[in-house]
Amino acid sequence: MTSIVADIGGTNARFAIAKPVAEGYQLEELKVVDCQRFEGFDAALQHWLDGLNQPCPEKACIAAAGPLEMTPTGGKVYMTNLGWTIDAGELAQEFSFPHLELINDFAALAQSLPRLAESDYQVLRDTPRQAGAPMAVLGPGTGLGVAGLAEADGRYHVLAGEGGHANLTVSTERELQLLQILMKTQLPVFNEWVLSGNGLVNLYRAVCELNGEIAEDLTPPDISARGLEGSDPLCREALIDFLNFLGSAAGDAALYMGARGGVFLGGGILPRIAELLPESEFEQRFLTKGRVAQWMEAVPVYALNAGYQALIGAAVQLEG
Repeated sequence: MTSIVADIGGTNARFAIAKPVAEGYQLEELKVVDCQRFEGFDAALQHWLDGLNQPCPEKACIAAAGPLEMTPTGGKVYMTNLGWTIDAGELAQEFSFPHLELINDFAALAQSLPRLAESDYQVLRDTPRQAGAPMAVLGPGTGLGVAGLAEADGRYHVLAGEGGHANLTVSTERELQLLQILMKTQLPVFNEWVLSGNGLVNLYRAVCELNGEIAEDLTPPDISARGLEGSDPLCREALIDFLNFLGSAAGDAALYMGARGGVFLGGGILPRIAELLPESEFEQRFLTKGRVAQWMEAVPVYALNAGYQALIGAAVQLEG
C-alpha cells in the first residue's frame, strides 16, 4: 500500500509517495519546497497535495526536525530551527488521514540504515561492521541531528535523541581558544552552535577573531565556497576546524550508542565539504578516546550521499 512520507528540516520540506517494490520503496511525486515560503507545515503540505497526479494515500508519516512530545492524539513536534509546531492529531483531522504518524527526522534517517545500498554512502573508515550491533547517525545541516538504531528480538528499535544540544567537546589548545571566543556569545556552547549551517558562521567568526581579523558578513555557502577553492585562508581554517569538531562528535556518538554496527554521517553540509576530510584530523578525533581508543578502531564510519533516505525511513515507520 502506498503512503505519504515527508521529511521536514529547518530549511527544506521534502514530500513523496512511497510505493512498496521488491527492493524496498520507490518514491513518486517527489517534491522539495522551501519552508520559508509557508507560514506553517499544513500550508506546505496542502501545496504539495494540490499538485498530486494520483489518488491521495490514506496513511502518512511525517518526519520533523525537533524533539517529539507524545500526546494523546499521536505526538507533537516544535521545530527548533524553524518555529513551526506540527501536531499529529490536528493534521489527521484537518486532512482526514485515517492513519498519520509523526516522528523525529533523524529517527527516520536511522530507520533507513538497514535498507541502504552500497551506492547510498561512501566508506570513511573501512573496518568490518559487527552484525546485530547498534548503529548511530548524525548530521550537520540547519541543525545537528543525532539518533541510534538497535536490534532486539529480530526487530530494529530507534533511539531518538537531541545530541545536537549536548555540550561541544574540545580536544586541542586551539579548540579551547575557539571555545573561549564562542563562550562570549553562547553559554553553554552546544554541538549545534558549531556543527550546523549557522554554526559554521559562528565558527568562522571565532576563527577570524583568533587570527586578529575582522569577519566578513558571509553565509554558510560563502564560507564553504571560499574555503574549498582556497581563496580565503580563514574560511578554509573554519572548514577544517568544523570537520575536526565533527570527528569528535561522531566518536562521542559511537561511544554513547556502542555503535560497532557503524556511524553514519548525514545532513546537508558534509557532502559539500567532504573533499577536505583528508586534510583534516577527522579520523584522529574520532579515534582518540583515551582508554577505549582500541575499541574505537573497530567502528566503521560512512558518509551518506545526498538523497532522500529519511523518506524511506518514514515509510519503514509505517510498516510496524
